[in-house]
Amino acid sequence: MDLIPFKDILFYITAIVTVATSLLTVLSKNVLHSAVALSGAFFGTAVLYFLLSAEFMAVAQVMVYIGGVVVFVVFAILLTSRLGEKALETRLPRKLLAAFFSVIIAALAIALLKEIGTTLQTETEHYATLSAIGKRLLSPNEDGFLLPFEAISLLLLISLVGAITIAHTSHEEKQAEDK
Repeated sequence: MDLIPFKDILFYITAIVTVATSLLTVLSKNVLHSAVALSGAFFGTAVLYFLLSAEFMAVAQVMVYIGGVVVFVVFAILLTSRLGEKALETRLPRKLLAAFFSVIIAALAIALLKEIGTTLQTETEHYATLSAIGKRLLSPNEDGFLLPFEAISLLLLISLVGAITIAHTSHEEKQAEDK
């Protein structure tokens, strides 16, 4: 009798949790709950990377997406929204249109993955080492990614300052609202 290996069981559990938290991210009416569920989806993705023996991608997923993006999104939500407000209702035609486009995009993604799967090479000798990835990420040359990282960090900083500026009400405006 052939038993299911531990990695397979862990994969299925992780896949179910990742899909569930992804659905919760999209379907939750509370924006803050969606952001917290998004961190669960990102963590599930990191575990899947780890199961695929892509440890660098798993650590990068946790550090960049959970440690950076989700924390940034949560701060932006807390600074710009009023969590006690009633959520807007979505009408049925928009839900049907969203479902239609979701099915179309999913079908295109599946077709693309099938096409890529047939053309991918299974050789592991061309994989980059961790040191090669690090050198390329920090390289200022034309094949490096130092400039895009700096540009993204500036963009995130500008958007955070903008969110704080929009969310900040002056003392006079606050007194006018209280009257």
